Amino acid sequence: MQTRGAIYHHSRLVFHNGFTGKKYLVLLNTPCKNEPYLFIKATSQKKNKPSTPGCIKDRSLYFIPAGKTFFKKDTWAQLYEIYAIHPHDIDNKKEISVEGGLDVKMIDDIVNCLFLAEEKNISPIHKKLLLPPLQESLLKLKEKFS
Repeated sequence: MQTRGAIYHHSRLVFHNGFTGKKYLVLLNTPCKNEPYLFIKATSQKKNKPSTPGCIKDRSLYFIPAGKTFFKKDTWAQLYEIYAIHPHDIDNKKEISVEGGLDVKMIDDIVNCLFLAEEKNISPIHKKLLLPPLQESLLKLKEKFS
């Protein structure tokens, strides 16, 4: 079992639009026994994306500058699509492997950015998997006093 922040490489990911391709994925949760692994895609394709480090709420992106982490190129975590993959499909597939990881602060920042940018689009089940109970309470307090 991996912890959130692990970086996977999937050589045959089926995207939400039906296409298949190679992609780095960032694990957003630390799944228990039968819980799905929740991932977001990472891309180094700039294509009109801002290069401001950190959370880019209005574009549902998180920018990671080159060389600051596992990623050797400028990389954008795409927060607008969550991929839920069953543990069986992780453990028994040759096309997906762990390649690296992000530090605790960065993955916390990415998950917080995800909630800032996409909270209304995150299913209740995914919210529970992404936020430990204490963190969820703190987020509600923050909203109340903002």
